[in-house]
This record gives sequence, C-alpha cells and structure tokens, in this order.
Amino acid sequence: MNSKEKYRKFCEKEPIPIFSQHWWLDAVAGDNWDVVLYEKNGEIWGSLPYIIKRKAIFKMVAQPKLTQKLGPYIKYPKNQRYYKKLSWEKEVMNALIGQLPKFDYFKQNFNYTVTNWLPFYWQGFKQTTQYTYVIDKIEDLDNFWENSVQKKSRVAIKKAKKLVDVEESEDADSFYKMAEMTFARQNLKLSYSKEFFLKLDRACKERSSRKILFARDKKSREIHVGLYMVYDSNSIYLLASGANPSLRSSGAENLLEWNAIEFAAKEQKVLDFEGSMIQQIESHARSLGFKQVPYFQVTKATSKLLKVIECLNR
Repeated sequence: MNSKEKYRKFCEKEPIPIFSQHWWLDAVAGDNWDVVLYEKNGEIWGSLPYIIKRKAIFKMVAQPKLTQKLGPYIKYPKNQRYYKKLSWEKEVMNALIGQLPKFDYFKQNFNYTVTNWLPFYWQGFKQTTQYTYVIDKIEDLDNFWENSVQKKSRVAIKKAKKLVDVEESEDADSFYKMAEMTFARQNLKLSYSKEFFLKLDRACKERSSRKILFARDKKSREIHVGLYMVYDSNSIYLLASGANPSLRSSGAENLLEWNAIEFAAKEQKVLDFEGSMIQQIESHARSLGFKQVPYFQVTKATSKLLKVIECLNR
C-alpha cells in the first residue's frame, strides 16, 4: 500500500480539514498530488499533502486553486503535557519535511490551528503571517446578533430581507456565472475555469459537503448575490461569492453571510470567512462579528535564481 492509499484510509479515521481531504485533492489536482506520512509503531501520526506544479524550468510545491490551506496535520498521543507536545511536533514535522521531494520553491498556507512552525524555520523555511476571519461555535445566536454584529450590518441585513428571498440551490452553473460577474466588474478574469469549478462541486455534493445560497429579488426574481460554502466535521468555509454589479446596493451579501452564521450556529461549527489582506474585506468581516485569526504562509526557495527573485520582491 503506497502513501496515498494509506492517506485515504487515514482521512476516514481522522478529522482532516476539507482542503487536505484526499477527495478534495483529487478534484482540484487530479493525479498531480501526493502526501508524506509519519508512521510509528504501525500507526500514522502525521501527514503533509502537497501539489507539484511546473512553471518554466522550476518545480514548485504550491497551493491548488480554491484551496486556502494545506500544511501538516498532526495526531497527538493522549494526555500529552505541553513540553511533550512541542517535542512531538518537532519529531513529526522533521520527519515530514525530510520526506518531501526535491523542489525549487515551496509555498503552502498552513491551517490556523497549526501554531508552531519552528521545525520548518530550523530547516530553512520562512513564514509570512496572513489573516483569516473566524466565528467560533455560537451558543446564543440572539446575543451574538446584538453584541457582535455591528449596527451598520444589522441595518443592511434588515433592509435586504425586505428586498430579496434567500433560497438554497443546487445550481452550481448559475453560481459560477455570478462569480464571473464579480470579476468582470473589476476587469478581471476568474482564476478558475467553469470545468474546474463544476468538477469540485460534484465532489463536494457527493459527500454532502457544500451549500449554495442565492438572494433572489422578491419582484423581478433576479439573483442579487450567490454564496458558496463548503464544510467538514468541524468548520464551514465561505469558499466563494458572486454578485450582480447592478444590484449590489441591496445588502443581500450581508444577508447571505448572516444565513451562513445561522447555519454554523445550528450545526455547532466554526465559520471561516477565509483569509484576505484587503482592508475593505477586513472591515466587512469584522462588522459581521468575525474575529481576526493569524495563520502561516510558509515558503522556501532552493533555486539560487528564485532566492534572488524572492530577495528582490521582499
């Protein structure tokens, strides 16, 4: 049994985040992914999936599209004391790093639950702190509405409720069109193809791991905004959204995100807005009660040419 076959079984037993699940990687990378494992006494204790991309003459370990986080996953022995935990992380991470294939450049976003990247630092990797926005499991939704959601967002949500109906949909094709509209308004092309998105959607649908919401005008029945969520056993992620540029003033985006918050509260899961360093997005997420959480973007250049380029970029 090779590493990928072992990893598929490992994913069935462990709460692996959705972006590191074997079926997600199949959907976003096809056969172009692999994984290194740390095994001890016949048991898997750590994993690090990766995607190889070729860019010109360079071999890159990189993030696939629509995949915010990868990085190591560590299974911990029960009742570990803190100093033992750090020692264990060093042991597992060192073993994983040592098995990685040769590369010219490495770049992965680690899950924010990984708070110790020192073993990577000691082996020549660098990190940049990025931020995502998270709402922890909500016990009292009414209290959250009154004390965590800013007044301007509450006003926008109430306004939108008078203008649009929120509906759950299976229409991934229409969602993709909404996403295209958002990028076209900024004179940009969507970074992923329709074929790529629909393949990922099928994989998520087969595992009951996605929800599509539309805000539809009460009168014209036009779609104002679409929201695409994916989820695993612990978290719900706001993977993508799209809006009709001519209907952006309705507040429907806030309303759909509030529906996502309600869904997370009902399911007792963490809600992850997904990361962004854009100032307007930070302000918007904060207004809805999301908290800023740091995560690590870990890189390493082994090619001399790429080291020079990286240095100039810094």
